[in-house]
Amino acid sequence: MRDRILRTAIALVPFVGLVGTIVMTVIDALSPGGELGRDLLENSVLWMIGVQGWMTGCGHMFFGEPIAESIGWPSKTPWQWEVGLASLATGVLGVLASGFGDEFTLATILAFSVFYLGAAVGHVREMVTRRNFKAGNAGPIFFFDVLVPVYLIVLYTVVA
Repeated sequence: MRDRILRTAIALVPFVGLVGTIVMTVIDALSPGGELGRDLLENSVLWMIGVQGWMTGCGHMFFGEPIAESIGWPSKTPWQWEVGLASLATGVLGVLASGFGDEFTLATILAFSVFYLGAAVGHVREMVTRRNFKAGNAGPIFFFDVLVPVYLIVLYTVVA
């Protein structure tokens, strides 16, 4: 039962940032004085980088075995802790970004994008060389790793 719950949670994590962004942006849009573009950017950075980073970071650090299994990688290796810390670091930046201005937001998006686009390259390499199409390697997280950085860079360019 525990493993099933963990597998379900792992599969849903990539959608938390999207749902949080949409809900908060709708709330902001219904509030007086909101700026849709700015609100969308701030909510995207907070939820897709910040909250998502905390969740994936803690997941890799404290629930490493089922996550490694979902990716198709060996468990009980130091990479889990290191990837967890990198995710947590971008998560901290995402949570702090709205309080420090556009330049900090841009730096946060760039750090996140380098990490996640680089992870996407690793996932592709696994798909091609090892035929690893496990859900944690080739599923929703792969598309998150590619689409969210591109989306955030484009959104920042348009809004800021």
